[in-house]
Amino acid sequence: MTGLALPRTWPNSAPTPERRTAWLRDALAAEPDDGKSPPLDGDVRCDVCIVGGGYTGLWTALEIIRRAPGTDIVLIDADICGGGASGANAGFLMPMWARFRSLVAIGDHEEARRLGEASERAVDEILSFVDEHGIDAEYRRGPWLWTASNRAQLGAWEDTLDELARAGIEPLRQVSADEARRMVGTESHHGGVVDPGCATVQPAKLTRGMRRVALESGIRIHERTPLTGLRTGRRTEAVTPRGTISADRVVLAINAWAGQLEDIGRRMVTIASDTVLTTPIPDRLAERGWTDGTSVCDSRRRLNYYRTTPDGRLVFGKGGSGVGYGSTGPDTMWGKPLRPAEMRRQFLRIFPDLADVPIAGAWTAPVEYAVTGVPFAGWLRSVPNVCYGTGYSGDGVGPSKLMAKVLASLVLGTRDEWSSSGFARTPGGGLPPEPFRYAGSRVVLPALRGVEEREDRGAFVPAAVKRLVSIDPSAFRR
Repeated sequence: MTGLALPRTWPNSAPTPERRTAWLRDALAAEPDDGKSPPLDGDVRCDVCIVGGGYTGLWTALEIIRRAPGTDIVLIDADICGGGASGANAGFLMPMWARFRSLVAIGDHEEARRLGEASERAVDEILSFVDEHGIDAEYRRGPWLWTASNRAQLGAWEDTLDELARAGIEPLRQVSADEARRMVGTESHHGGVVDPGCATVQPAKLTRGMRRVALESGIRIHERTPLTGLRTGRRTEAVTPRGTISADRVVLAINAWAGQLEDIGRRMVTIASDTVLTTPIPDRLAERGWTDGTSVCDSRRRLNYYRTTPDGRLVFGKGGSGVGYGSTGPDTMWGKPLRPAEMRRQFLRIFPDLADVPIAGAWTAPVEYAVTGVPFAGWLRSVPNVCYGTGYSGDGVGPSKLMAKVLASLVLGTRDEWSSSGFARTPGGGLPPEPFRYAGSRVVLPALRGVEEREDRGAFVPAAVKRLVSIDPSAFRR
């Protein structure tokens, strides 16, 4: 029997309570552990083993059951469902229209339009699922604003609008500086485009609700059960500390940790993103006219993103706060924010009147940016019958529903528009190997910070510095 030994840095234990995100703490307080997903103890058999209890793993399990009722599925997670990126993100649920240029690059205009329209439907499908199953995901429909938070960012969306026009569609609406400012009550907006077909969710509550539905659907879930190895013989075996899972197919729905396998890490870079969540301030938000579900991203590479919650809290995040060495990246990007001072400066630049607002929670989490800017799936070469999906590039809530369709088609052997889509192809090319990648990041990220600081002040940026930061492979932009 041959197989694949996993790296020593592979996630193999639950994080301590202080490393939990505020989202997950709230979700667990509302719905405590029910004891229905104990750690695996012993050897089991199934049709499909899914590794990862976040959006990708749970949507894939539910999609397989929908298409092939009676399929025996075992899902494991090193922590608990929602303990990873699915319980740490900002909760932006949106179509992929702002990534249309990337969709064109992995296919053509027709395929990009199909995927964009599917991602638009995915928003409705997710919200309908929440309503149908009574999940308290705290969702609100509302527009997403892609804005310029300084004058240097103006026009960042023009190439995307041009590509959409070539495809004969206009899902994004351009807005003036005045309208962009009125949407959230800040003077730091200088224009932008709006996608009206978006929503926001409490990400950990959505994941925990999906877990409940999966259990009710007959899917066996074992939390606190890390994968320690993969073996192949007559069937594929997923090895865990206290048992094995023998399966016909295995799905690795592990997001950033996929970069530790084979050469997948050459197709993406893992970057830390810092997030803060304030205490409720509904009256302060109402004073600025921000009473709806509008969410915002600006156009810098290390983007700022912000939105509100139904109870009047403000979520503010900053991408590109740090990068880890090689495959250890995901494990070094949990806990307290890596660059809290910079995040606070950006928060106060956008919302200077909210300096006195208390912070209820703050954390950092890893985000894997694909070289294509969009997610991708494929089969491992070293272990037969093992597929994976990863590369969400900071936007996984909605696209994970599409990736589930891709992975379900691969697992079930279905030849359709999903198994042949651009998402079902591992990107060509790749990033430099270590130690060159890490060394380069230690030059490029500080240079990016310097450029952004100058642009925020309206200062001149030397052409040589612009050329330096243009090599940044993560492309931190929509």
